[in-house]
Amino acid sequence: MSQVAVSLGSRLGDLVGAGHVVADPASLAAYEVDGRRPSAALLPGSAAEIAEILRFASAERLAVIPVGGKTHLHIGMPLQRCDLALDVSRMNRILAYEPRDLTLGVEPGITFADLERSLREKGQFLPLSAPFPERATLGGIVAAGSDSPLRYAHGTAKDFLLGVEFVTGEGVLSKSGGRVVKNVTGYDLHKLLIGSLGTLAVITRSNFRTFPLPPAQRMFVAAFADPSSAFAFCRTITKSQLQPRVVDVLDGGAAGLFAGRGAGFLRRDCWLVVVEAAGHEAVLERHGRDLEAISREAHAVEFIVLDDAQREQLFACLSEFSSIAFIATSATTIFRIAGLPSAMSMLLPKIQKLAKRHILDCAVLVRAVGVVYVALFPPASPKSYPQLLSCSRELMDLCVASGAIPMIERCPLELKNMLNIWPPAGTEHEIAKRLKTVFDPQGILSPGRFRGGI
Repeated sequence: MSQVAVSLGSRLGDLVGAGHVVADPASLAAYEVDGRRPSAALLPGSAAEIAEILRFASAERLAVIPVGGKTHLHIGMPLQRCDLALDVSRMNRILAYEPRDLTLGVEPGITFADLERSLREKGQFLPLSAPFPERATLGGIVAAGSDSPLRYAHGTAKDFLLGVEFVTGEGVLSKSGGRVVKNVTGYDLHKLLIGSLGTLAVITRSNFRTFPLPPAQRMFVAAFADPSSAFAFCRTITKSQLQPRVVDVLDGGAAGLFAGRGAGFLRRDCWLVVVEAAGHEAVLERHGRDLEAISREAHAVEFIVLDDAQREQLFACLSEFSSIAFIATSATTIFRIAGLPSAMSMLLPKIQKLAKRHILDCAVLVRAVGVVYVALFPPASPKSYPQLLSCSRELMDLCVASGAIPMIERCPLELKNMLNIWPPAGTEHEIAKRLKTVFDPQGILSPGRFRGGI
């Protein structure tokens, strides 16, 4: 047992309970991140315990990585140091829920599946989704900046996260925002924590706005011969009076991936636009009629209406695209690219040509016409890494030149050690460093994981 583990066991065992300090190597293997294994893991049961742990870690200059369900630890650069894992899975309660006010307060360790079941009992939902919902925690979903197929209608967490309570790297209990929808005081500091990968603070409570479950939903798929026609169809939907809640675009590569997960009804020789409407039957019928008419005008090759089982299967595939792609081969590299919808129809063919030139298979999913997920599949052989490395660097440059913002969400560790998963930091890097200094002066929270080595 390491010296750090012994120190933690003696100095923090009384605080979190002897049964909530993990120090044996076999158990610590579950907390390993990009080849770095912590010397100990602590499982606090309250925000006060987290504050005490972080004060101790700050004083001792121990690097801490917050974890929950461990479903998003692949995101980010390799940690510079990893002494302690701060596991919030014990903090899994619903702290406040007012269905009539559509407000909710939860601890960070509650899983998305447990929360979804509780909300469904009251006829409500939270427009997030995550792979492995039985494991993925709300704190991790927020810290990773995850989105969902419902992004088109509901946006991301920043659009319905009302407030957050958190602990800074110095162990200071803080909060931002509020617990109700009508909250107009103060700065929205809590939105800085969305997508921060645990580098600024440890979330201890999140307050959300919830939404009523629709009485029904229906999913439609329109197939097009090329991406230009597919995005023209999407633009027409945006300009129409229709209000779908899902508008995603996928290529034949993504359709082929989904076929292996029960979505074999999708065509693999076209670009597909997946649209879902929600509401009463009259609303669904209106969407069906109008979407079919718009698809004809856009020269769709095919327009189909999915049954409930097909809809459920395809929605799950859209939610889990990155995980499905990564399972296909251990060397899969997945880009997440944010850009203007107007640039997508020109950028995507260039990406496909680039992958083909490097002899890499490719799958593309475009979410809400503004966020692109690109999966690159090399042959399952280490010899393919030079091609994958070269393609990844060129793809990063292509995105930057096109005005898009890329990041590599998943890739083999060997590649992550050879390239930066973000493009070079710009002028905003100085602001980011100052924020890091304010929230975490000693730099103990997930050091090096964020862009620019933060």
